[in-house]
Amino acid sequence: MTGLDVVYIVGAFVLILVGAEWFTNGVEWLGRKLNMTEGATGSILAAFGTATPETLIPVIAILFTNTTDSDEIGVGAILGAPFMLGTLVMLLIGVTALAFRRRRGRDTLHVDAAHASRDLSFFLVLYTIALALALLPAPLHFLKQYFGWIFLPAYGLYLYLVLRTPRGTAEDIEEEIEEAEAFEELTFADYLRRLGAAVVPTRPTMWLVVAQCVISFGAIVVGARFFADFVEDFSHAMGFNTLLVALVLAPLATELPEAANSLIWTKDGKDVIALGNVAGAMVFQSTIPVTLGVLLTPWQLGQFGTVAAVFAIISGGLIWIQLRMRARENSLPLSSLMLGGSLYIVFIAYIVWSVVVA
Repeated sequence: MTGLDVVYIVGAFVLILVGAEWFTNGVEWLGRKLNMTEGATGSILAAFGTATPETLIPVIAILFTNTTDSDEIGVGAILGAPFMLGTLVMLLIGVTALAFRRRRGRDTLHVDAAHASRDLSFFLVLYTIALALALLPAPLHFLKQYFGWIFLPAYGLYLYLVLRTPRGTAEDIEEEIEEAEAFEELTFADYLRRLGAAVVPTRPTMWLVVAQCVISFGAIVVGARFFADFVEDFSHAMGFNTLLVALVLAPLATELPEAANSLIWTKDGKDVIALGNVAGAMVFQSTIPVTLGVLLTPWQLGQFGTVAAVFAIISGGLIWIQLRMRARENSLPLSSLMLGGSLYIVFIAYIVWSVVVA
C-alpha cells in the first residue's frame, strides 16, 4: 500500500463524509422550501437524503466499476449499512443515553414504540428474506430473479403506511419538534455568512439550497468511485476478502454523519428522532439496496456477510421484542440496545480470529 493509496482513501472518506452531511442538510432544507417539512412527506424526503450516500457506493460499485470484484464490493456495502446501524449505532445510542442519564433525567430511551416497532418489523421480515435468498441451494438460485422484486413494493407499502398514519399523538408532536430543532441552518449559508456574505442561514434562498444538494451529491459520487477502487486494491494487496473489507469500511464512510446526529440527539434527550432516524434507515437499507444486490449480483454473502446479516437480525429482533413488551410505556430499556449492539464487537473479534489467528 503506497502513499498515493492513503491519499486516495482519505480523500474518498472526506468527500463521502462531508458530502453526506451536506446532502442530508440540503435535502432537509429542500423539503422546507417545498412546504414538505410538516408531516410524513417531509420525513420521507429527509430519509431519502440520509440514505442516499450509503446507497451510492453499491450502485457505483456494481453498475459503474467494471472489475472482477465489483459485485463483492457492492454486496459488502449493502450488508454493511444495516449491520452497523442495527448493532454498533444502537450500542452507541444506548451508551450515550446511559452516560448522560442524569442530564436526560431518565435511564431509558423515550420512543414512539408503535412507529419504531413497525419500522423494525419491516426490516426483520425483509432482511430475513434477503438472507434466505442468499442461502438458497444452487438448483434454486433462479428464484432470486422472482423474489428479488418483492423489496420494492414492500418499501412502497411501508411508505403508504407512514403516509396514512394519523399524526396526532404526543410522540408525533415531539418528533416534529425534534426534527425542526435538528436542522436549524443551511450549511452553505452558514459558511457564506462567515465569509462576510449577507445571507441568513435560517432563511436561505432556493438557489443556494439546490446548489448545496447538487455539489454535495457530486462529492459523494466522486468519493464512492475512489472508495470502490481503493477497496479492491487494498484487498488484493493485503490478501483480504474484498466483501469483508467493503462490509467494514463502507458504513464507516457513509453512516458516520447519521450516527453522530443520533448520538447528539440522544445526549440532548431527543430520543424519538434518534431511534426513528436509525430504524427508518434500516428499512430503506433492507429494501432498495438489497433489490440491487439480489437482482444484479450473484448475491453470495460468504461466511462474514452471513454472520453480519444474522447479527443485524438478532440485534433488531431484541429491540423489537422490548418495544412490543413495553409499547404502552413508550420506554425502551437501554439493555436491549447495548446487548444487541455488542454483537458488533463480537463480529470484529470473529474477524480477527478468522483472518489473523486461524
